[in-house]
Amino acid sequence: MLRDKVRTSTTLSINEIYPTIQGEGLLVGSPCLMVRFQGCNIRCPWCDQPSALVFKRPNTDLSTLLEEIKRHPHKHIVLTGGEPLAQPNLHLLVYELIQEGYFVQIETNGTLWNENLKVVEDRIHITCSPKWTANWYVHPSVLKNAKELKFVVDDNFSSHILKRSEFLPFLEKGLVVLQPEGNKEKFLQKALKIQTDLLEEGYTVRVLPQLHKLIGLK
Repeated sequence: MLRDKVRTSTTLSINEIYPTIQGEGLLVGSPCLMVRFQGCNIRCPWCDQPSALVFKRPNTDLSTLLEEIKRHPHKHIVLTGGEPLAQPNLHLLVYELIQEGYFVQIETNGTLWNENLKVVEDRIHITCSPKWTANWYVHPSVLKNAKELKFVVDDNFSSHILKRSEFLPFLEKGLVVLQPEGNKEKFLQKALKIQTDLLEEGYTVRVLPQLHKLIGLK
């Protein structure tokens, strides 16, 4: 009964839920269910999800959200936004998903953390995308638990960012993805140039445009 009470009393602010493929990062191409949260704590000028930026009152209880997720066959759940870690009750959803056998991926800008995730931190895939609009700041706990770093290559990005002490371990392990902003040609070429320059220094990074947009998916 206690679990049922938590499910009905816990609410989250949801923007949309839809099936697609993972179009970004190291898990690109995987079938997944996107759970997009409402509200982000930073503002990037090229954000491709402007409808999810403004914080709004929670509109979905946990029980209803889980029912919607179970309607789909996907076992890979992507918690994205907005900024999912801005949701105070995010950990309760993550707990439920893991108990139900789902693979949970969290896409975050890295500036926030939820200490309640500590008990399941080794069972979630965190994709961190540091942003210049936050001065490239990433919370230490996100850095500790992230499985990959994804950088949007725009006019403000350079390879020097990757060599910062907090990001260098990811670069050395080949866990860095360069994503051309808006799939624009000039940023694709910039990303490829950075990739080549880094290769000559002994580092390997991946250049991955947004695949879902290239093939016409949401």
